[in-house]
Amino acid sequence: MAGEEGGLARLAVRTVIITPSGALSPGPLSLSAIVAGAYLGWVGGVFVALGHMAFELPFVLLLLKASSSIEKHIKKLYRPLTTAISLFIIYFSLLSFDAALKGPGAGGNAIPLEPASYSSAFIIGVVLTGFNAHFLLWWVSVGFPLITGAARNPPLGPAIMYASHVWMDFVWLALLAGMGGVASQFAPAYKALMALVGLMLLLFALDLMARAWLGRRVLPL
Repeated sequence: MAGEEGGLARLAVRTVIITPSGALSPGPLSLSAIVAGAYLGWVGGVFVALGHMAFELPFVLLLLKASSSIEKHIKKLYRPLTTAISLFIIYFSLLSFDAALKGPGAGGNAIPLEPASYSSAFIIGVVLTGFNAHFLLWWVSVGFPLITGAARNPPLGPAIMYASHVWMDFVWLALLAGMGGVASQFAPAYKALMALVGLMLLLFALDLMARAWLGRRVLPL
């Protein structure tokens, strides 16, 4: 029993150490939380995180069963997945530019997937997770020691590992959304933030496309 508890404790610590390399890295999901926060406050980030988890948790459970075959499928679909998510990010960047032009208080005008509702924030979290090949490959590369560690410690290993991982997503995305919510109270800051987020999203989309189709980077990240 003591050995099992020690193994679970080491797994939790290892998860906390490895997770920031993915959860806290800049990317479309983080930027989307800022935009959601401008409309919904910090709770918008929670719903983005819920959407992220709605895809991530089943994916992690699948990896526990068939990691090698899933990795092969992801690599085969790398270009289509990257193209799809890049187009979605470009659309989302246009929403951010639109918000920058209109200023705070102009949301809710029935633009599809504008993050002015909890359901839209949730869907954005799902889409920006499920179509992100880099996120999927993180779990079969950097995050794979967490998968193997969880598999070696059934039945609590998977639960301990994922709980030690996912809380960071919720805290980080809620903090970013809170920043967006604070900025929304000040029109100049809001407009500047939305314009910056729109520009960064556009650059991320171009970077993803360049890496997928040209083998080159636009951003040094």
